[in-house]
Amino acid sequence: MKEHKFWKGVMIGAVIGGAVTLLDKETREYVFNSTKQAGVSSKSYTSNPSEAIRELRLKYNQLTNRVADGAKDILEVLNKVEELLDKVSEWEKEVEKDVEKLTDHRDVS
Repeated sequence: MKEHKFWKGVMIGAVIGGAVTLLDKETREYVFNSTKQAGVSSKSYTSNPSEAIRELRLKYNQLTNRVADGAKDILEVLNKVEELLDKVSEWEKEVEKDVEKLTDHRDVS
C-alpha cells in the first residue's frame, strides 16, 4: 500500500512540476513547438510506415557504428596502458638488478 502512495506522490509531483515550468514563456514555446513537431512526424510516419522503418534502421546503424568506434577506441587505450605497464615492469626489474649489483659490490668491498 505504501508503494502505491509513493508512486502516486511521484506522479502528482511530476504533474505539478511540469505545470510550474510552463509558467516560463520560453518553456511553453519549446513544449508547444516540440509537441507540434512530434505530431507532424507521427502523421508522416503513419501515412508512410516504410519511411519510418527506414529512418529507424538508419538511426540504429549510426548508433551501432558509434558504439563500435567507441569500443575500438577503448581497446586501443587499454592496449597502450598494457604496453606501458609492461615497460614499467621491465624498468622495475632492471632497477632491482642494478640495486642488487650495487649491494653485491658494496658487500665485496
